[in-house]
Amino acid sequence: MFLLGESREHPMHVAGLQLYRPPEGAGPEFVTDIYESIAKCDEFQPAFRKPPASMFGGISNLTWAFDNDVDIDYHLRRSALPRPGRVRELLELTSRLHGTLLDRHRPLWEAYLVEGLHDGRFGVYTKIHHSLLDGVSAQRLMIRTLSADPDDRQVRVPWTLPPRTRPATPARRGSSLLGAATGAVGAMAGLAPSALTLARAALVEQQLTLPFRAPKTIFNVPIGGARRCAAQSWPLARIKAVKDAVSGATVNDGVLAMAAGALRAYLLGQQALPETPLVAMVPVSLRGEHEQDAGGNMVRTILCNLATDIADPLERLEKLSASMRDNKPVFAELPRLDALALSVFLV
Repeated sequence: MFLLGESREHPMHVAGLQLYRPPEGAGPEFVTDIYESIAKCDEFQPAFRKPPASMFGGISNLTWAFDNDVDIDYHLRRSALPRPGRVRELLELTSRLHGTLLDRHRPLWEAYLVEGLHDGRFGVYTKIHHSLLDGVSAQRLMIRTLSADPDDRQVRVPWTLPPRTRPATPARRGSSLLGAATGAVGAMAGLAPSALTLARAALVEQQLTLPFRAPKTIFNVPIGGARRCAAQSWPLARIKAVKDAVSGATVNDGVLAMAAGALRAYLLGQQALPETPLVAMVPVSLRGEHEQDAGGNMVRTILCNLATDIADPLERLEKLSASMRDNKPVFAELPRLDALALSVFLV
């Protein structure tokens, strides 16, 4: 579904940017040594060996092939920032990298080691197609590459780490793709009646926030494929203090409230705030606690009332949090495939 939904204007990869500080006493060749060590990590887990398969001379994106000879020199890249090497330059580079589509003739991921920051830090930017990993799985994989022991100098990278649950045995490139494709087509066809039934339940019986109830704003314009990355940091304790002001609110609700407040302030400044509230599409993981780094894609989407029509921040958070709580039960007891089908309908 993520492959079929992708276009130049709507790339479907997820990405992360991390900043690292070299250890005390690290020499000028530290980043070079790190790069060379990473380049030697050439044992690839199945998710990092999968390009889309083509059948019958052109039909594609219905199943996967497995690349048994992944070119690490293509997927792992090294870049340097121009002077003065600020975070601004890092984000400009990240914007360019993030706006390009992944090559579907190769496994759908790239990793960049970025040096040249003026304070000695270096960055790691990674992107992978959403059809292979969702954000939770990617984050958990990245966490497993890190260590709390300052003396642990072993280099670990996401593409070598097996999922904690037992992975399925992959087929070899060129093996029977017809059977796999037939199963994939059948599964996708089976989603149609399921999605219609679930949509009726969600939209009529459960009264979800409706996508066509979202107001028109100055953001409702055709977009191109370019992306611009920006960053800002807030203490987690500050966000927790905000969510604690409303009974039952979560940290995610606090982050949504920050976004809602920023959107309201911006639209007010443009004299373009609609009278009805904006609606956000919020991704939510379908994973159980034991599946947090199992790989693959298990994500649903919930539509949330951002309450941008409400001036009082506390009242806005209450309304937003209630919207999330009211919409979650629609998915709670659904099988995962049905939850995915409903999420696709809402998108």
